Amino acid sequence: MEEKKERFLDGLIKELCEEMNIELEMLSYDWILQLTKDGKVRHITRNHFDNNPQASGEIANDKYATYEVLKSQNVPVIEHTMIFNPGTRSRYVQEEEGVWGIAHKEFEKQNHKVVVKPNDGWEGKEVSLCHTKKELEVTIEKLFQKHGTISICPYYDIETEYRTFYINGKVELIYGKTKPFVIGDGKSSLEELVQDLNLPDKKVVRDNLSLLDLEYVPSKGEKIEISWKHNLSGGSIPNVLEKGELYEKIEKLAIQAGKTLNMNFATIDIIHTTKNELLVLEINSGVCAPIFVQMVDNGYETVKAIYKKALQSLFE
Repeated sequence: MEEKKERFLDGLIKELCEEMNIELEMLSYDWILQLTKDGKVRHITRNHFDNNPQASGEIANDKYATYEVLKSQNVPVIEHTMIFNPGTRSRYVQEEEGVWGIAHKEFEKQNHKVVVKPNDGWEGKEVSLCHTKKELEVTIEKLFQKHGTISICPYYDIETEYRTFYINGKVELIYGKTKPFVIGDGKSSLEELVQDLNLPDKKVVRDNLSLLDLEYVPSKGEKIEISWKHNLSGGSIPNVLEKGELYEKIEKLAIQAGKTLNMNFATIDIIHTTKNELLVLEINSGVCAPIFVQMVDNGYETVKAIYKKALQSLFE
């Protein structure tokens, strides 16, 4: 039988447990990491830690719920409009407007350019940018095959998307994400230029490339973005943000958002728009950073120090 590959997080937690004299037991086919120290028992499931209250974690795992809670407390956050699947959530569908009435109304309101996504998604999966009503309808129908609720959001012109690592009211790390792009030389096709990027062999990358005309030959100096998304899994490059005015503004917003949801350990994503706005994009109750570790100098040591603080707070 082929040996099972150990997950990045499992290996890191094992290492920390040995260093911190924490007894570690793998349960439920390694889905549960059970940690024991000083008579206290704590758990990690996948990449979700016992640090957060259950209600806070459930809110963070639902993008529309996160939006509503943050908005209610006047935290700057990107807009969301909820759409219920009539097949599974029919009693929540507004009879007067219905699914398509709400969707088309939002599409017109946002000047025919909206982002559609499942409320329980991650890593930018199944997130689509729609420019026509047909695209919007096809996208919604496809998402309804697997999801009970989705959200429609305005398209924001993003300068940089930032990820913050938040623990117990403090921000430990902020890094920005630069979307993958190529610069034309007037001779090479887009496909040839993309090959030099060494993008990850992932479905999200293949999906992004499928939207491009790979035979197109960009003119010399022409910049072509491979994707409008900022996910590292899609080929974006992480850049650690140094302390300064921008860092302090992002830090302040992340702390405000984290405290509003009563989170203790999370990553909080914040966008910096070309209009110089800072808005919360989402809050992730599951914390994992395998790609960051591979792409940033001293990334492993940086992330390990963050997880160590998370484990310490579990047993305080």
